[in-house]
Amino acid sequence: MSVWNWLARWVPGGSRGTSVPIFYDESYRLPLTGIESSVGIEPRGVDFTTWYLLEKGVVRPDDVHRPMPASYKELARVHEPAYLESLGQPETLARIFATDPSEIPVDTLLSNMRLVCGGTIGAARLAMARRGPVVNMAGGFHHAAPGRGGGFCAINDIAVALAALHADGFDGQAVVLDLDAHPPDGTAECLAGQEKAWIGSLSGSDWGALPLEVDETRVPEGTSDNDYLALLQGLLARMPRPDVAFVIAGGDVLSGDRFGRVGLTLEGARRRDRALAHALRGVPSVWLPGGGYHADSWKVFAGTVLVLAGKGSRRITARYDPLSARYQRISRLLSQEGESQDITLSLEDLEGSLGLGGALQPKVLGYYTAQSLEYALFRYGLLSHLERLGYSRLRVEVGSTGAGDRIKLMGRSAGQEHLLVDVVVERRTIANEPFLFVNWLSLRHPRARFSELRPQLPGQDVPGLGLAREATEMLLLMAKRLALAGVAFRPMWFHLAALARFRFRFADPLRQGRFEAMVRDLAGHALLDATRAVVDGRVLLNGEPYRWEPDDMVSRVEPTAADVEVIAAERERCHFTMVPAT
Repeated sequence: MSVWNWLARWVPGGSRGTSVPIFYDESYRLPLTGIESSVGIEPRGVDFTTWYLLEKGVVRPDDVHRPMPASYKELARVHEPAYLESLGQPETLARIFATDPSEIPVDTLLSNMRLVCGGTIGAARLAMARRGPVVNMAGGFHHAAPGRGGGFCAINDIAVALAALHADGFDGQAVVLDLDAHPPDGTAECLAGQEKAWIGSLSGSDWGALPLEVDETRVPEGTSDNDYLALLQGLLARMPRPDVAFVIAGGDVLSGDRFGRVGLTLEGARRRDRALAHALRGVPSVWLPGGGYHADSWKVFAGTVLVLAGKGSRRITARYDPLSARYQRISRLLSQEGESQDITLSLEDLEGSLGLGGALQPKVLGYYTAQSLEYALFRYGLLSHLERLGYSRLRVEVGSTGAGDRIKLMGRSAGQEHLLVDVVVERRTIANEPFLFVNWLSLRHPRARFSELRPQLPGQDVPGLGLAREATEMLLLMAKRLALAGVAFRPMWFHLAALARFRFRFADPLRQGRFEAMVRDLAGHALLDATRAVVDGRVLLNGEPYRWEPDDMVSRVEPTAADVEVIAAERERCHFTMVPAT
């Protein structure tokens, strides 16, 4: 049984409302570890949306359909043979996904793309059968043309799905409503010359001339919700009556999106989706998320599904963290089933306690054996993710060092065993409270290499795995199980504190105030440049040279109020500047 199926058995049903079939698979997550830091894509976004919808009972497990990968025969109806052949080269995929070729697990990424495309095909066929909306939790790759890819789009799933419908005998009017913040250049090329295919688009950027067949409206940068909706109503009024519709409900339309320039609020995006759903009532329609490069992008598509489910007035709280919520649920399920207690005792433990064998197996913090940790990593889905990155025969080792208890996760690749995760933890008292203190944490991706897109940060010898958030959640759950106040660590470089600041704060309020001032004043510089400037002594505090202050940062199991007045006063007192490198 997969991790997702195991979890789905425990998801609450909630009020039934309107049934919304969705296509989803755990493998929808991009197997690219550096894309979050280098490009700004949240690789967990598809999962975040799906987890939320299941957690809140908007979608039931019975509504989830598993996609079948698109066949090369189906892809070849749209894409040129030479281009499809080129997708087997890491250099081709690296260019499309703006990453280094060393980061590309070719077979896994191709399987991901074909699976997502298969989801759009399946959604199209199901939409035709039920005469209503069906959702694919990934897709909308509108920059992929017959002979090229780009903009994180390698296969045009909409064009492939429409071609599959034509092969099934469909000959009606097809409509593509592209509400992504970028224009549908690839889709326009794929559908060029098809008399019964109409493309309507609202976008916030200009990617050059599009075919005359595209009804393209350029949205002014930073437009208001009301002005955007007026443009949308005009587009919908020009739309021919469809026999099938494909909707890209783009998540990159939010104000502050890294690449989108539209400027909607979350409420504006929700109003957009209500207008679209009303216009397509009774029409077979496929709904896709498109792009999104904002921390809240996942909430846009979650709102889309809420609208389709008749729950469009439900709000997603600002503090809701889908990763934390999911991990807490898995932890509760492990406790309820008694599995976590059972697996902390191995056969060797029992033999040792009865005097039948050698010494007891070592336990991290007196509780976790290597087997229990490996089982937890399996349940939380991290082992399967590492396997998709190209590592096999994963195993956990535990032991002790002078700095605390050590956990190592090993994996094999290209005939060699590699250290993937290395963590050293201990119990430590901070401000009279017991914490799980992390003396060392390294998340290593030795198959990848540093590049201009993913430069080396201080303290790194190989690129990271992109699993810092997952590691933090697991450590917090460990602290909770051990009845500790939370997790703590001491960042030795500015970038570590900057990356952890959304979950951690300095225990000393004065130190937190100085840190917040530093983040504020260096916000105009790239994180790599800022952290190197600190190391090089090129950062000044109130005009004087500043040396980084390693101090304890904490994340509590139960959040407590910060000393906001002390933090604010110190933040306003401090002003940082960066001296250019010579």
